[in-house]
Amino acid sequence: MEITFWGTRGSIPVSGPRYAEFGGNTPCLSIKLESSRDIIILDSGSGIRELGLKLMATMKEHSRAIHLFLTHAHWDHIQGFPFFVPAFVPGFKLDIYCSKDAKAILNKQMSPPFFPVGLDVMGSTKTFHMLGEGQSVPVEEACVRHIPLPHPQTSTAFRVDERGKSMVFATDTEHTAGTLNETLAELAAGCDVFIYDAQYTIEEYKGKVGWGHSTYTEAIRLAEAAGVKKLILYSHDPTHDDEMLRSIEAQAQEQFPNTIAARDGMVLKL
Repeated sequence: MEITFWGTRGSIPVSGPRYAEFGGNTPCLSIKLESSRDIIILDSGSGIRELGLKLMATMKEHSRAIHLFLTHAHWDHIQGFPFFVPAFVPGFKLDIYCSKDAKAILNKQMSPPFFPVGLDVMGSTKTFHMLGEGQSVPVEEACVRHIPLPHPQTSTAFRVDERGKSMVFATDTEHTAGTLNETLAELAAGCDVFIYDAQYTIEEYKGKVGWGHSTYTEAIRLAEAAGVKKLILYSHDPTHDDEMLRSIEAQAQEQFPNTIAARDGMVLKL
């Protein structure tokens, strides 16, 4: 299993020299499997645009079958989809999974006055799947499981297992002070990579309770409780520049050494 980070920023894309190291694209990951030439994608923030260009340039390396899992419908997690080139190309097959009505959501996003062309212009074969509670999705030997996360209008965490390797993607989510999210800890139990919403510092969170995001300290609590091997801090706040994120990463590493703050373009091989 190989995970590539195409977008790691929360809320809104950012750009400029102060964000050169960690990047400015909003959420998108791709997963290359060992058992299949299909591609798994998690979220379609602005990072999916560059991923789409990569898939077009490497068509001999994959099956042109894409499994896109959406955590939720907030703008930063779907805003890149209208610019995902493979969705416009006949011969590509997109299976799109969400706990909400993804077809209605993406269709609305691509309707006037928000976008000049509709979902019907996309030439790929698209199949929409509404995820039910407890449902798992097989992709060859891989299995994708999910649980709901506390967030305005609810988000979704995904776990992908394949051939003894595993990753968990848990963004966007908010913790309750003094209470561990036991359901998430159970989902993440023993996983190789745990990607968690660490958008705020502890001080910032004090003024943003109820906004739907968490902190690196809560990420560490969950990582320790779940016995994960590697912790990835994710959903970086748009006000956090490279210097700030390096500082947060270093503080987290003092408590949980195998911690990395996610960077656009980062690749993890499990």
